[in-house]
Amino acid sequence: MERDVSIGVIGVGGVAQIVHLPILKRLPDVKVTAIIDTQQEKARTIAERFDVPVTARSLAEMPEDTPLDAVLVSTPNDTHAAVVLDALGRGKHVLCERPLAPTSEATEELIRAAEAAERQLMVAMNQRYRLDVRAIRQFVASGEMGDVILIRSVWLTRVDRRPKRGWRLDPESAGGGVLMDLGVQALDVALWLLGYPAIERVSASAHPAAAVEDTAVAFLALAGGVTLQLEVSWELRDERDRHSLHVLGTLGSAGTSPFRVRAEMETGLSDVTPPLDVAGSALYTTSYRQEWAEFLRIVRGEKPLEVQAEQVRLMRALEACYRSAREGREVTA
Repeated sequence: MERDVSIGVIGVGGVAQIVHLPILKRLPDVKVTAIIDTQQEKARTIAERFDVPVTARSLAEMPEDTPLDAVLVSTPNDTHAAVVLDALGRGKHVLCERPLAPTSEATEELIRAAEAAERQLMVAMNQRYRLDVRAIRQFVASGEMGDVILIRSVWLTRVDRRPKRGWRLDPESAGGGVLMDLGVQALDVALWLLGYPAIERVSASAHPAAAVEDTAVAFLALAGGVTLQLEVSWELRDERDRHSLHVLGTLGSAGTSPFRVRAEMETGLSDVTPPLDVAGSALYTTSYRQEWAEFLRIVRGEKPLEVQAEQVRLMRALEACYRSAREGREVTA
């Protein structure tokens, strides 16, 4: 029988309320034992809604007898480093919302701290846990696609869903605009699908809107002759968001939205799309459940700790995108 894992949620903004807490409350052998937020009135309201026994402004102010194995960090980007270091220092495992930190230097510091503490520090890149994305990754890794030539990662959200106020529009708090919000995960999933190859050159452009960019496009030249095209925006005027991943290889192609895998066979081009266990509409929610399942296996000791050192390379790539857009030229990553 699996032992109960006690989770504290630090920061109860939209993603915590809409995604994480509903999932955690449905997971067997998991107990949410504390809501931690500097806005105590909000914390108490959310705690009452989800039947969580303890609220506090910080881990330091939490009652000492509160059971706590791990924490979810979903605070503003510029606070991640301090909150994560505090949790690791108290011997807690950490699942941190993306990005781990707004800079590559801070990201590297956190990864080293997790290694020293011998605790899991996992970044909440739920797109890695989409079943369609995982199927495409296996297809690429098997060699059935041949050599990958191009990968295109797109995340466009409707203008009515874009951030209208708050820390995401503050460059000091967020670290940037749509690139730091959507781009960090759209770039991560594309690089992860390819096994995180080295990035050689970056060319990017961004559309400024007030203090941060609302749209950005980047071309990344990867080792092995692969081109990665990234498109992100908060400015889509359409009936629904557009989120897709497409991979072109010398022997096949694959993509999401819709999910399709095609390969050159002896008889010609064939549809080799594998069946998925969930409907397309459930892929997003399922990815978060799978992400939590993976994290909990590590917390329980069923899997070894995983060092996510590639997050430093991810942030260096984003920094190169911003530098390229700012200077109007191609840069090295």
